[in-house]
Amino acid sequence: MSVYEENYQALARLVPDMDADVAILSSSEALPDLHMKVLERGKYTLTIAFLHALDENKIVPDMYLKIRVYSDARVAEVLTYQNKTGFARIYTYPNKKVRYPIEKRRVNQFFSEWLEYCIAKDYRFVFSTVV
Repeated sequence: MSVYEENYQALARLVPDMDADVAILSSSEALPDLHMKVLERGKYTLTIAFLHALDENKIVPDMYLKIRVYSDARVAEVLTYQNKTGFARIYTYPNKKVRYPIEKRRVNQFFSEWLEYCIAKDYRFVFSTVV
């Protein structure tokens, strides 16, 4: 559970105000832009999507993450990574989906490391609202 709590804390540092409908994250020194969009709001939850265009030549595919933020529990977890969804806590191996036995944990750990990278590179959101 600690990785979900760490994800929430890092996300709160990266996105201090999640009230905007769309945010474009700009970076310094020619790093690729990161886009965030609020997909759904609930009383205690928020679903957001991140799109990180890693390569303008499209040799490396854009990174796509859909995240669910639980404000009451102060945790954040990955719902979708590169169009893969529905991560089980543990998979038997081998399995039909060819998933790693602890894929959910690994995807959330990747999200944690990616958030720390964005913070270290001093990404900052420039907010705009969608009409």
